Amino acid sequence: MLVRFKFSELIKEPFIAIHASKRTTELTNLAETISQLVNEQVLIGYQTDRRKIIPLYQIIRVYTENKQVYCETTAAVYRIKQRIYQVKAILPTQLFIQLSSSEIVNFLQIKYFSLSKSGIYQVTLKNGKQTFTSRRYAQKIRKELLT
Repeated sequence: MLVRFKFSELIKEPFIAIHASKRTTELTNLAETISQLVNEQVLIGYQTDRRKIIPLYQIIRVYTENKQVYCETTAAVYRIKQRIYQVKAILPTQLFIQLSSSEIVNFLQIKYFSLSKSGIYQVTLKNGKQTFTSRRYAQKIRKELLT
């Protein structure tokens, strides 16, 4: 897909246009994803007493640990007050995948999958961390990504 920038002093506010011969589901999904990322969909994270606005594109993964929900970015790890199912409803499905009932990962941060002997996938992230899918979600991942 070709990406071009066009700059003009006459344009007051930036906008994105998609040019194609016809409308496809792929282009519709792309437009929805861009809209969700650009139109201020964010998570609010907490570190000690500080509140931080986290844009969706910075998220590497969202996970639960000790009954708390955390959001990991390239900069830091933040505690989230929402439950993981509430966060999943906010995140665009084209960019994030749920690996288990306790973890959601950004597609773009996945380096590779490897199948373990027990039939679950080991997921290696670009930052070097490793995680595993649950058996329940391994089948969904196999259908959606690896077929």
